[in-house]
Parts: sequence; C-alpha cells; structure tokens
Amino acid sequence: MASEYGNVGGENVRLFEELFRTLIAFSPVPIIFLDMRGNIIECTNSALKLFKVDRRDFIGKNFLEFFHEDEKERVMPSMEMLVKMDKPTSETFILKREGENFEAEIYANTFKDREGNILQIIVTVVDVTERRRLERELYREKEFLNILMEAVPDAIYFKDTQSRFTKVNRAHAERMGLKDPAEAVGKTDFDFYSEEFAREAFEDEQCIIREGKPIINKVERVVGKDGRVRWVTATKMPIIDRTGKVVGIVGISRDITEIKRMQDMLKEYNERLEKIVEEKTRALLEAERLAAIGEVVSMIVHDLRSPLQVILYKTFLLKEKLKPLPIPSYEKGGFKEILDSINEQVEYMNKMVSDFKDYARSMKPEYIEIDFKKLVDEILTTFIIPEDIKVEVSIQEGFPKLQIDPLMMRRVLSNLISNAIDALPNGGNIFISARIEDEEIVLSVEDTGVGIAEENLGRLFKPFFTTKERGTGLGLAICKRFVELHGGHIFVESKVGRGTKFTIRLPVEGHVKG
Repeated sequence: MASEYGNVGGENVRLFEELFRTLIAFSPVPIIFLDMRGNIIECTNSALKLFKVDRRDFIGKNFLEFFHEDEKERVMPSMEMLVKMDKPTSETFILKREGENFEAEIYANTFKDREGNILQIIVTVVDVTERRRLERELYREKEFLNILMEAVPDAIYFKDTQSRFTKVNRAHAERMGLKDPAEAVGKTDFDFYSEEFAREAFEDEQCIIREGKPIINKVERVVGKDGRVRWVTATKMPIIDRTGKVVGIVGISRDITEIKRMQDMLKEYNERLEKIVEEKTRALLEAERLAAIGEVVSMIVHDLRSPLQVILYKTFLLKEKLKPLPIPSYEKGGFKEILDSINEQVEYMNKMVSDFKDYARSMKPEYIEIDFKKLVDEILTTFIIPEDIKVEVSIQEGFPKLQIDPLMMRRVLSNLISNAIDALPNGGNIFISARIEDEEIVLSVEDTGVGIAEENLGRLFKPFFTTKERGTGLGLAICKRFVELHGGHIFVESKVGRGTKFTIRLPVEGHVKG
C-alpha cells in the first residue's frame, strides 16, 4: 500500500508497513480493503474473526459474496454513489457467515493517491446483531409498557426525586383533568390537588427516595382543586439504577370511591341493624316482663274487683241505715263525710284496677263510624272543668267521620284531656283539634300548662312511669297501645312553663270511608 501511495523515504516506508501490519493484526475493528471492483485485497484479523473464515478463504473474494441475496441489489448503487460523490457512507446490511445471517453497519470511505485518484475502498464492518436485538427487545418492552399503561384503568405514574411527574398514563391524566398525558410532565401533585393531600403525598415519596422502602396499598383521601373527593389505594415503589441509587418512584393508584361508598353504606346498615336488633331485643325482654306482669295483674284484678264492689255496697247500706236513726245532724254529716271518702278511695282503686285490666288483657279494635266532634263533646261533659280553664275545639272543615273503636279512642282522649286539666292548676287554655294532613288523620290535645321536663319525655309512654303523686303510670302507656292498635302513632312535644302537646297520627286508609 505504501508504494501505491507514492514515493516516501525508506525508513518511513518501513514504519508505515509496520504500522499497517500492526493494524491488520491487532485492530479490534473489522476493516476490509477493497479494490475498485469490490474484491477483498486485505483485512484485519478481527474481520476474519467476524466472518468466521480463514484468510485464504477471504482474501481475493468479492465482498458482494458475503451479502445476503436480498441485499445485493442495494450494495452496488451504494458503492457507485461512494465513488461518484466521494463522501463516506454508512448503511446497515444483512451479511452472511457460515450459513447464518447477521446484521452489520458498514462504513465505507475511499483511499486516494496524492493526485486524488481513488485507489481502494476501505470498509469498516460493525456487527450490530446483538445491539439490534436489544433495541428490538427494548422497543417491544416499551411498546408493551405503553399498551399496559393505556389499557389499565388504574392511574400509573413515574416521578423523579423531586416528585415531579416524568410520565403518566391516560387514566391518571384524566383524573388530573388533562387531555394529554404529556401535559403532566414536570408538574407535581401541588398543581392538581389540595395542599393537604399534595403535602402528604410529597412527604411519603421523599421518604421512599431516602429509605428505598415502598408503600403498599395505602388508602388515601384525594381532594382535587375543585374540592371533589375521591378515595384510592396507592402503591409506590422506588426506581433504583444499576449503582443502587434511587432515581425516582413509580406509583399506581386504584380508585375505590364506589367501594368506599358501599362500605360506608354497609357500615351504616350494619349499625342500623344492630340498633334495630338491640331495640327489638329490649322490646322482647320488656314484652316478656310485661307479659309476666300481665298474668299477675290479671289475678290481682280478679281478686280485687269483688271486695271493692262489696265495700261500695256496704257504704251504700250504711248511708241508708243512718237516715232514720235519731242521731244529731252534725254527727250524721260526719259519718256521711267518712263514707263519701271511703267511696272516693274505692272509685280510685276501681280506676287503678281498670287500668291494670286494660293494659294486661289482649284487645282488638272494633271499628264503628263516629263523628269526632260529637265524641269530643261527650267526653268533655264527663269532666268538671274549672272556670279559669278555657277549652277550644277546632275541627277542620269537611273533616270526615272516622272508622275507629269508640271505647278505645274515648279512653285515649279522656286521658289526654285529664292530663291537660291537671297541668293547669292556675288556669289556662286547652286546644283540641282534628285535621287531614298528608294522607293522615291528625288529632291533637294541647295545653298551656306547666310542661314536662325534657329528661322525662322519652319515658312518658313507658308502663308504670308517672310524674304524678298518685297514679299507676299506665295511662299514657294505654294511650300508646290503643293508638298503635289502630295502626297509628302518638307523639309528645313539651316545654317547661309553656305547655304540652300530644299528637295522634292515624292513616287515612282504613279509618275513613271512600
């Protein structure tokens, strides 16, 4: 090659040839020297190793023989372009060696003499088979990652060590209100969420970066800039490079808002069910207790009724026998007062016995059509109402006749009116009203009396509870029972010093004809 390049000094020629032999023997880069017809005239040992051939089987061959058949049509135009344009070329071709193909990048340049005439073509061959395989594998993995990120409905995101987004999937972009996932790059949670949530997320991520420990399935309450609340389970893991350094984090968040809502509903239903079971259990125990009391009461009532009637009869006889006796009138008056007192106490005991009997026995309403106004008027005539108490009855115009048990309802109204009178020791007003409201019959008895202490309101309808000095504590319990036997409910409202109002609500259906 030295002689082809021109006349040089002998020492320089020897040096040049020595360098050339060294290049041929030790160059790690496969280099091939071609003549202008494409024949191989020299090559480095690394080129022989690349093509897996001996020197004698390689030198003198046309380089075109080592190209894949499909590539040969591309080679000649490329070589011609190199000579014509006199510019280095670089292309990738499929070459052959020992029956196998491999991919290589071929860099070609010309070698000229002093006059600029092209003497040879120098080709450098770089086997890129493994690199191309890795590139294709990397591309496939990247494509798979992209497909996975776009297909998964969960939010997937990557962040750097400053908790800035470097990549997010479409699901996460949509949660942040972005149309294009690329818009999130370089931004942080502070740009999309509330200060409180963003601060907590940032601190968690910085802890991961410092310690290299992941966070698994943490339940987070996510609050957006618009105040909208979502619940997610978040898993965040460190991204570690080959040196073991944490260079970022990858996170995935699953929206569990609907699941959380269902859990809360289930919890609420469970608590409500527990409350109902507790109430029903108490009611059952109370019913069992009252049933036992009822049996005892039935026996007591049976045993008391006859002696009380005997006492009443005996006092009547005593009164009759006193009349003809020659006793001074003032003494007769004293005897009469004693007998009247006995009668009064017996009547009171009779009422107690009746209360016990009504509460203990099993009853079923016997419905009769009645005029409510007439029923109220009849009840009022049974009371001696003090002059300082004014009673006002207000019946809604067109109020219908009611299908009710008159004895039960008379007992209920009598009890409520009696309580109202007792609550007005210094006089006042009693209001009795009836109206139809929202498919319900609404009856009320209201007074402007002393009122009931708030702590007693919840116990008023319980059996044997009373705020009076005398009484069985069954009056309002019987009222409640009779109203409920009619399919209705009774309520109380009261303020100490302002008065009390009892309201009965019955369904229109079944209690009004038509």
